Amino acid sequence: MFRKTEPSPQTSENPVVEVLQRLWQTKLSGIALLEKWRQETTDTEIKAGLQRQIIDERQHARLIGEQIRRLGGRIGGQVSRDGLARVFAEAEASREDVQRLMAFYRGVKAYTLDRCAHLMPHVDRALAQTLDLVSRDEERHMRWADVRLERLLTYEKMRECNLLLSRVWANLESAWGKQWRQLTLGFRRHTDRTAV
Repeated sequence: MFRKTEPSPQTSENPVVEVLQRLWQTKLSGIALLEKWRQETTDTEIKAGLQRQIIDERQHARLIGEQIRRLGGRIGGQVSRDGLARVFAEAEASREDVQRLMAFYRGVKAYTLDRCAHLMPHVDRALAQTLDLVSRDEERHMRWADVRLERLLTYEKMRECNLLLSRVWANLESAWGKQWRQLTLGFRRHTDRTAV
């Protein structure tokens, strides 16, 4: 089983740490979006749900930060936030709750869940437990959003929301791409060495 990655020749950081830094930055940007959204929404049900989720997101950021430090990384390392800024700018520019639900929950949260699920089998137990907690909370948050989307997503809004979602996913791929490619190359190298 893959427990530790070797630093890439192009970077001095551990690729797992770099991906965790991207996840940590995603969480911080998510907290800022949720806090702003909670102030702007007029839907009391959404306002209450967002408040509870802000608490979860803060816990996730803290736990991920602890894992980054445990693995020898620094909080807020050298990972650029430019790509993430585009992702969250899309969500902030969407003033309607239905668009923000789609961008954040079916975009950012679904992407984060996917990355955590792919990473868990390849890391040590302590980090896997943290990622599992994050994943379970992400799934719960997405189910909460799906209930709201069922109520708010009309046929007329569906095309607009799907276009928004495709832009969000493209920006997420761009924002996470370099770190994720370096990490998966390390996974493949390790698998190739152990298969021999």
